[in-house]
Amino acid sequence: MLETTLVALQDITLEKVFDDQGRKNLCAELPGIMEQGFTCIPGGLCVSGLGRPVSYEKALAWKVLDDDCGAHCICFMFVNWSFV
Repeated sequence: MLETTLVALQDITLEKVFDDQGRKNLCAELPGIMEQGFTCIPGGLCVSGLGRPVSYEKALAWKVLDDDCGAHCICFMFVNWSFV
């Protein structure tokens, strides 16, 4: 869904993926991600890596740990997504 390359993946920011409401939803859920390690984010709209609008039913977010068990990044999985 991201429509990107492995090299360009590191340059994708939340501002490029989530719309305003999606970022607000993520910010509200961020403490849960950091404490529990994962959360479910309500559906909404986002943008693919090539700028195409996408709707999704929900998104799952989870914390990825580094070798020292510190937070490395957050991964997302979009459920029932489609281009709009």
